[in-house]
Amino acid sequence: MSNVAAEGIAVDLLFAAQPFTGLEHHALHILRGLRAVGVSVDVLVPADVMSELGDAARGHRLVPFAKVPRGLRLGREQWSLPWRFGAYPQSLRLLHSVLGVAPLLNAAPLVLTVPDLAYRARPEDMHPRARWYFGTLGPPSIRRARRVMVSSKAVCRQVIDLYHIAPERVSYVPLCADAIFTPRPAEEIATVRKQYGLPERYVLYVGTVDPRKDLPRLRSAYELLPPDLADDSALVFVGRVNRGAERLARQLRLPGPRGHVIALDYVPRDVLPAIYSGAAVFSYPSRYEGFGLPVLEAMSCGAPVIVSSADALVELVDQAGVVLRTESVEELTQAIERLLRFDNEQRRLREAGLKRSTAFSVERLGRETAEVYRQALAA
Repeated sequence: MSNVAAEGIAVDLLFAAQPFTGLEHHALHILRGLRAVGVSVDVLVPADVMSELGDAARGHRLVPFAKVPRGLRLGREQWSLPWRFGAYPQSLRLLHSVLGVAPLLNAAPLVLTVPDLAYRARPEDMHPRARWYFGTLGPPSIRRARRVMVSSKAVCRQVIDLYHIAPERVSYVPLCADAIFTPRPAEEIATVRKQYGLPERYVLYVGTVDPRKDLPRLRSAYELLPPDLADDSALVFVGRVNRGAERLARQLRLPGPRGHVIALDYVPRDVLPAIYSGAAVFSYPSRYEGFGLPVLEAMSCGAPVIVSSADALVELVDQAGVVLRTESVEELTQAIERLLRFDNEQRRLREAGLKRSTAFSVERLGRETAEVYRQALAA
């Protein structure tokens, strides 16, 4: 698909807000991937986050929308787009909504990215407002879309089975990690450790703090470690707290009987590669995922990973990490202990993760997204 053919295609980033989390980075990777294969699109973006798009904006045309109060962000695409372009926009040949819901009062042909189906799979773990919003508007958006994009085969199967969508309308296009996620030199790791008060050995979690991630299990597993390991290492949580999960965050931070728990909240993105690279273990015990981008980032930095048996995580890690078979605390403790005790096992997983991460590239993401656009325009 050439630049000429891409005219009139818009990617909807109206949900974007600082600090960026997985969904914003998902969208930015799509923009980088499209540029890598020579496709230029319009990017619908709130004016106050335009400067945060960085290199992802290069080669694309930014269409700024007025800033809105925080309380109105969820659902702004439902009224912003029709208000700006009308219900039947002539200039918009294709709209790509990345949020999993699309403006239902806009009749432009639609490509819909479905990041996950948490509102069906784990509704009890969501904030009631988000659960209502995605649960109400997600299904009609999926049915309306000419093409649905998913980043794991697990979500692909769910979309087809739950919404009876023809398989040829659902495209599996895996995500990639940002180019900054590579193993960092020892000096850089030492500098960042000192900056954030991290010990030489730590068990790491990166991602949002919310019930779906099953972080109390990770905290309990860490506290069950033998005294010599718990005294000699820390458990480090990095990531912002989702709305409604404030109480959970407080519980995770409470001082324990032993060991050291460090909660860093949100850290600048450019220090994350060193934090990943310095981890003795990266653990992601999430009960449900659409892809698991922090796991790919960790593997790309050479961190040995332990993941839950959530389908998308099993698929992502393949043979390159420890996949837990159960939700038991003891099994997670044993997996962490094995990696902390045995350097050769840690080294083996570091190498396996690095090799596995090369299967996910920005060029592949761009090429396959452009192909989805071509199919949607031809449908």
